[in-house]
Amino acid sequence: MSKIVVILDETPASQRLGVAMLRSIGEIVESVQFTTVAELPAVASAKAIYCPMTLDLPPTFEFWGQSIGRSCQEIDRLRDLAATTTGVKVGDGGNLWLPIIWTAQDPIYAEIIGTSGDDYRQPIDLEASEQQRLHQFSCQLLTQLTAPPATYLLQFSQSEKGIIFDRLFPFPAIPALASIGVGRLDLFDCHWRCITGQSIDRQCVDKAELGSDILTKYLT
Repeated sequence: MSKIVVILDETPASQRLGVAMLRSIGEIVESVQFTTVAELPAVASAKAIYCPMTLDLPPTFEFWGQSIGRSCQEIDRLRDLAATTTGVKVGDGGNLWLPIIWTAQDPIYAEIIGTSGDDYRQPIDLEASEQQRLHQFSCQLLTQLTAPPATYLLQFSQSEKGIIFDRLFPFPAIPALASIGVGRLDLFDCHWRCITGQSIDRQCVDKAELGSDILTKYLT
């Protein structure tokens, strides 16, 4: 098994994400190394699986998620891309998150996450028409970005004019902690399976909305 390198920043929030990923990696924990951005080597090891849980990576660090990570770092440029290619409204103030499990075949859309006081909760209900537009937009955006398999969080808000896109995370960020232990899709487990080329469990998929019926072919 390749060495697994989980990359964190030095914030308490990032450490919570590291613990969640460790839980998903499970029985091969002896192969896991936690490192901070400051401790990263100048050149990525070809024998390691890198799992960043922060956007704060050096632009010269080459690994499987370098391109999508840089796109998510450059928020203004990403918003411009979204606005010009999809026509969606963009802006700050996103208080909702759509989890997208972007598999090698078709996307799986988990239930929307929102805020509850100082914490997060899942699910948040949207009208079916709004949810469909959101799914279409996220699929267009990730396709445009040539996104590799991973769990993404699309941050957005709603107004009378529809969806307002805020930003995109190429990993299950802090709001995704709401998916743990609530009997729904574990976004950290899905992220681990995506970046290591594993299939998504049928039990998990039954609790999420499939992007397409074709995904059944992926579940072997």
